[in-house]
Formats: sequence, structure tokens, C-alpha cells
Amino acid sequence: MIGEEEGKLTVPDWMGQGTMDYKQNIKSNGGSSKYLLKSIVQMRKALSEEMITERLARQPGLLQGVDPRVKLIGTISLILLVGMTRSICLLLVLWGLTLVLMYLSKLPVCSLEKRIWGIIPLWTLIASIPAMFNIFNDGTPLFMLHQWSEAPAWLGINFPASLFISKQGAMAVLYLFLRVGISVSLGVLLTITTPVARLLKSLQVLRVPALFVMIIDMTYRYLLLLLNISIEMFEARSQRTVGNLSLRKRQEMVGSSLAALFVKSMSLSDEVYQAMTARCYTGEAVCTDEMNWRRVDIVSLLVIITIVFIVLIGEYLIG
Repeated sequence: MIGEEEGKLTVPDWMGQGTMDYKQNIKSNGGSSKYLLKSIVQMRKALSEEMITERLARQPGLLQGVDPRVKLIGTISLILLVGMTRSICLLLVLWGLTLVLMYLSKLPVCSLEKRIWGIIPLWTLIASIPAMFNIFNDGTPLFMLHQWSEAPAWLGINFPASLFISKQGAMAVLYLFLRVGISVSLGVLLTITTPVARLLKSLQVLRVPALFVMIIDMTYRYLLLLLNISIEMFEARSQRTVGNLSLRKRQEMVGSSLAALFVKSMSLSDEVYQAMTARCYTGEAVCTDEMNWRRVDIVSLLVIITIVFIVLIGEYLIG
């Protein structure tokens, strides 16, 4: 209740506590509401990451001021270069280049590097560990693991008499790890320094069909919108759930939520299609900012060409 203190209205304490601390509620609540709160936390995290990405793409920085078409061409060229190079030194130089670009673009270098190298490259490294052993990739012994007196055989297959990590296998795994990590870093640099609308419009320079660009654009926008709708549905369900429900009731709850979300998405798609048709939408990606070639874009393109040329010369000299 709203009380009165010295002739002034006072607000109850619970109204000033701010938004609901979902993580704390996950620890304190159990049963049927736990999975709802976890879902809300994950969906809110996805939305907040998207908002942070858009904010970073619009802040002043080196790559943010470059034309998206130049960044797209440069990113594709460097990724192809990373896949073709056969020198660890050149790969490390390209990785250092991504770090410098992140710093000059005013991006959180440490947090980005942890997220980049700790997901896809790390899983790639784990999956490729068997390739280091001489059973799969024979070569010069680098680290001896075990030596048998006789070559073992199993199911009619003869195995080597020794088990070791070969130099060729270790180098192949290292190459794969660095190539995947650097390629992901370049892709993240492109997406995190370019707003989605400008990035999709820049695909025209690659002669990507307008229909394909429209599908990507609509899919991206629909995912965010449906994510927001899902958060509202789960929050409403969480606030109206009292006590622990049986497994059967929880299954019915999830099924009804999915059905309601599907009906909402179908209704929304019809409304959006009618609105687009009424406004004579042509299927071309629309961006309020005009993309015109400037001096900085030409200089950036020349720098990219120079980097590619230097790496190719270095690859030739080293090889």
C-alpha cells in the first residue's frame, strides 16, 4: 500500500527493487518454474548481446568508419588467404592484425578473444586431437607415449608397435586450430563493426540475389521479434505458476506455449506480408544510410590489397 509520511506520499519498498533477478530466482526456486526462469535468462541474454553488437557497430572506430562493401571484400580475401597459407608465422601475423583492428575499432579485445577462441576453435582442436597420433597420421615422432614389444593386432587390423604423437600430425592440428580461430575472428570483426542493414545491403557487391538477401533479412528480424514474444510469454507463465507441477502438467505447459507461439508467428507473418505489399516492397535491402565511396574507403581497399600481396610474397619466399 502507498503510505503517507510528513504529508507526502511514500512508495512501498518492493516497488523500488527494480526488475526481477532471474538468476537469483533460479537458485532459490525449483520444480516447474526453474526451466521457465532459465529460458527467460537465456533469451534475455541473446537480446542483450544483439543490442550490444548494434551499439558497438555504431560507435566511432576504425572499422566502423569503413564502407561495408570494402570490409566484406577484405574479410573474404583474408579468410581465403588464411586457408591457403602454409606458414605458422604468417598465420600469427594475421592473428596479430585482427587484434590491432579490434583495438583500433574500440572493441573489448580480451572478452572477444575469449569468446572467439573458446568456442569453435577450441572444439575444433578437441575434435582433431586424434589426428596427432601416428595411428592416423604417421610421421616423425615428437612425443613417445608407449612402446610395445610386438605390434598389436585387433579384429584383423595390425597397429604400429609404438604409439606417439607425430610432428606432422601436431602441425596439421595446429594449422587447423589457427585457421579456424583467425577466420572466426575476421568474421566477428565484420559483423560486430557493421550494422545488419548495411551488411546485408553490401552483399549486392557480390551479386547475391535480392531474394536471398531478403530471406536473410526477414529471418534475422523475425528471430529477434519471436524471441521478444517468447520472453513475454515465459514471463507471464512464470508469474502465474504457483507451486510445483507434475511432469505431465509441465509437458502440457510447454506444448501449449509452443502452439501459442506458432499461432502468433503465423498471424504476424500475414500482417507483415500485407503491410509490405501495401507499401510496394520490392525485395531489395533498404538502408537509411547511403553508401558512397570515400577517400578512406579507397585507402582501406589499397591497404587490404597490400596485405594480401605481402602475405603471398612471404608465402612464396618461405615455401
